[in-house]
Amino acid sequence: MGARPTGARVGREESGGRGRPPVEGPEAGDPYIVQDEASVRPGSMRVRATSGVQVRLGERGREGGRRRRQERAPASRRGGLVAAGVLVLAGLVTIGIVLTRGGGDGGTGAEPSAAGTRPGGTGAPLPRAGTPIEVGTADGSKYKLAAVTGGVSDGVVSTFQSSPPSGTAFAYIEYLLTNPTRQKVLLDYPGDVFVRRDLVTPDARGRCMPQAGVPAEMCTPPTHSQVVRRVRGGALIPGDGGDKFMPPGGTYLVRATVDVPVQRSTTRKDMGLYVWKQLYMADRLAEPAPFPR
Repeated sequence: MGARPTGARVGREESGGRGRPPVEGPEAGDPYIVQDEASVRPGSMRVRATSGVQVRLGERGREGGRRRRQERAPASRRGGLVAAGVLVLAGLVTIGIVLTRGGGDGGTGAEPSAAGTRPGGTGAPLPRAGTPIEVGTADGSKYKLAAVTGGVSDGVVSTFQSSPPSGTAFAYIEYLLTNPTRQKVLLDYPGDVFVRRDLVTPDARGRCMPQAGVPAEMCTPPTHSQVVRRVRGGALIPGDGGDKFMPPGGTYLVRATVDVPVQRSTTRKDMGLYVWKQLYMADRLAEPAPFPR
């Protein structure tokens, strides 16, 4: 029988036969046995306990982690710069849109709509006019009229195909026509020109009709009207069948011209602008739109 290790025998004798068995060689490599701190070379690695398992982080591991953090840092900075650039570009685009919409006539910045209106008007001052009057129709359409001026013209009118006889001309009145409502209304001409009957050429007096509420010495010949220019608000809106509509708040300079010759000496004092048609006045008398004083 072979000799037993001396160290093992002495151990049992010192403990009365109940001593711990000696540590054999394989146990020294058990990963769950913490080795004596003196057996770990100083500076070579650091020991960190994680749930009962030893984790050794050497210098090489720490260097690798440092390099990975340094590689990620430039990418993070580039991402931040790209995000900032996107925000700046979006801000510039927004400012450009606001400035574009802020331009245009009258300072409103509104572009013409599909209906053809353009708020803000021409920006020109209103002509000097008399006290306005307002009339309406049964369907809710309303019109405001204000006389501007009157006189005579040598031009040829549609119903009189030649120049007026010597010493005569065609009387006209210009007035402001406004849509005072918040909805479009049909372009119509409520005002008619009245002149002194004795100033109408004799062969045309039969076509000059008196109306209730107008001085007896005055009558209204056949009259045609047209828009001279837009003063304020949007442009006229095209409709079906050649009709046109006035947008909300639109103001236009209208010229109403008589279709029969009058004496060239006729002045503004010899004429007047009245609204008399039943469409606008119902059962009321004709109402004048006075000239400015």
